[in-house]
Amino acid sequence: MRPNNRIPLETLRRSLGRVAHDVERGSSVVVERRGEEAFALVPMRLYRLLEEGRRALVESTRQARESFSDLFEGEVEQLVEEELGATRPRAAPSVDGGGGPPAL
Repeated sequence: MRPNNRIPLETLRRSLGRVAHDVERGSSVVVERRGEEAFALVPMRLYRLLEEGRRALVESTRQARESFSDLFEGEVEQLVEEELGATRPRAAPSVDGGGGPPAL
């Protein structure tokens, strides 16, 4: 297999057994068609992790939509802005009391 784990589709067709063995042992392979990335072969362990993350994201999105379904779009935007403002780090006041960066 090529060192950067990218192979043309034609090479995969000729050496599927070797590539499958490498993937089973933990390697990931990006398969290219006409020089463009077409798909990836990944070990089942990684696939399961990715699928678990995808499912969690879908469920989280569903719950968020359900929680905010009774709000108007403007209300949702206002809540998001308030939360972002509350979580952004506050700039420390400068020594001279001005709005610029702190003096070194």
